[in-house]
Amino acid sequence: MRSIALVALGSMLAFVGCGHVETHEAMLRPAQPRTVRNVEIYMADQALPSRPFYEIAIVQAVGFGNKADPEDLAEALSARAGTLGCDAVVRTNIDLGYSRGHAAGVCVKFMAEGPSAPTPVLPQRPRAVPTPPGVPAPLAPRWEPLPSSSPSQGGGR
Repeated sequence: MRSIALVALGSMLAFVGCGHVETHEAMLRPAQPRTVRNVEIYMADQALPSRPFYEIAIVQAVGFGNKADPEDLAEALSARAGTLGCDAVVRTNIDLGYSRGHAAGVCVKFMAEGPSAPTPVLPQRPRAVPTPPGVPAPLAPRWEPLPSSSPSQGGGR
């Protein structure tokens, strides 16, 4: 009995650092045959593709634990959209919390061939740590005489 309790406790502790991603969809049209190329992701603040397209579904991914990061959520959206036969996910939003992340977008199929999405240009990380602005010298205290001091001690009168 004691060994069963230890095995159960060990398996519960093994899942503490784990995470998973759930995907869901709301179908707008019937799914299409699976595409062979990678599904493109267009974020909400990006321009829509110039090729004509039509919507197939609204897809969402919810990540938990260590799978609640943008990379895992975007990969889950892309994989789910691929199974529905989509070529891209447009108007994608990703919201991150402490231990949960949510991503959603519209799964679309292109009606004509055309160029792929441009490769995103990420800001370059600075090579060296910038020097902080000059810090003024600390102020030194100034001694002032007490009002009850005599004139020989720096006081008045």
